[in-house]
Amino acid sequence: MGGGLSSKSEAETKPDKQIRGLVFAALLAGFIGGWDASSSFFIFPDIKETIANGDGANASWVLSTPNIVGAALLLQSGRLTDKYGPERLYRFGVFFYTCGVVLCTIAPTLWTLVGARVISSSGQAVMGPAAIAVVLRNTPVGNRSEAVGRWGFYTAVAGALSPIAISQLIDTFSWRALFALQIPLGLFVAFLLYAYGSKQVMKADSSVALRPLDSFLTVAGLTTLILPIVKADSWGWSSARTVAFFVISLILIGALLIRSDSSPSSPLQLQLFSNKGFLLSSVMSITAGVAFYAHWLGMILFLTEVWEYSLVKAGLLLTIMPGTMSLLSIYAGKIADRYGERCVMIPGILVYTALYGLFWLFCGTSENLFLLILALLGSGVGMAGVWPTLTSLGAQGIEENLIGSATAIIHTFQRIGGAFGIAIVLAVVGEASGVGSFNAHRDGVLVIAVGGLATFVCSVFLSSRNSVQDSKSAAGFLA
Repeated sequence: MGGGLSSKSEAETKPDKQIRGLVFAALLAGFIGGWDASSSFFIFPDIKETIANGDGANASWVLSTPNIVGAALLLQSGRLTDKYGPERLYRFGVFFYTCGVVLCTIAPTLWTLVGARVISSSGQAVMGPAAIAVVLRNTPVGNRSEAVGRWGFYTAVAGALSPIAISQLIDTFSWRALFALQIPLGLFVAFLLYAYGSKQVMKADSSVALRPLDSFLTVAGLTTLILPIVKADSWGWSSARTVAFFVISLILIGALLIRSDSSPSSPLQLQLFSNKGFLLSSVMSITAGVAFYAHWLGMILFLTEVWEYSLVKAGLLLTIMPGTMSLLSIYAGKIADRYGERCVMIPGILVYTALYGLFWLFCGTSENLFLLILALLGSGVGMAGVWPTLTSLGAQGIEENLIGSATAIIHTFQRIGGAFGIAIVLAVVGEASGVGSFNAHRDGVLVIAVGGLATFVCSVFLSSRNSVQDSKSAAGFLA
């Protein structure tokens, strides 16, 4: 079959050194995503005061662009991954990403920076599904949760390092340091792909044809859905512009659903939702996206506005979240491979929800480091148990020539949930600032706990058995 995947993992057909080099190159996509996502919040004030001339609404486009572009392109990039092969698409994404961050670094105006962010975010949207497909295809089936846990580890390490590095570099240089540091990283990934990737170009899967109308419906439908969500704080939820975008999105996505079928050419593979694990993973991606994206923004606002921490101090404390995740994510993946996802997801999200609930109940206008550190540790535990596991859960039982589409759908739902999480926190907090805004910012923390609770309720329906049967034969891989 042209571009289809075999029933065996490619880890059984490639030399060990080549596998490890290729998987390492793919895992670095997780580091890139984690670095960009967690550090973007820290460059916002500098961008606002410099090239945005104090206009926060215009400066916010630098933050919202990745969510809009990512959600719009992920589904399409998933089908392209299935058609042309993950290595080929990953190379393409790395090229666009690297070009984009170069342009971001030298952007002379705000709107050229936003345009450059579109290019780099497009590259990341292509890289994500392709990189995870590379990892899964080159990992024995019984060790896939652990492999995705390693993806979470790289993401978490980036999330822990970037706030420290960027907050210091902004004081010394400017917001451009965020993008300049990503240039050598993109070049290094390109080198690894050249050194360890396949030297033969995979033949395109002839059964997957690109349908221009469906591609348009996918990109336009998701763009018109995400745009009013991320701009709700400035546009207003009930404004004519917001309502119009939602109506247009409903029409476009409805048309896409009507046109979607079991054909390999359909950008939205609806048959994937007949798999219980994939369905639950999709729903939980939305609820967990609300919680996990909300906790970054909600906690930064609470600490800087209510407890009056500096941005550097708040950033240092918030690294507890990804730091804890980096310590636990690989082990969580190993447990999921051996005992099933239920055994890591339920305890993880329960700890997450309970400790943020305690913070919401007992926090005050005076700082309470004990309560804060407990919540941040619980956040890391929850992220380690849930975030990477959602991808491996969604890929279980899925035909390997649909893994690109499956992971793209899951990541699209995560982006949608994340956009809602950020928008809800901003709507709850509003323009409130200072110690007198305690109740508004406390409600922002409640959004985090409610998102965690919704994820916990969904996790109860997970199967108690792991669907992977050959974990013993795969033990030791990537150890």
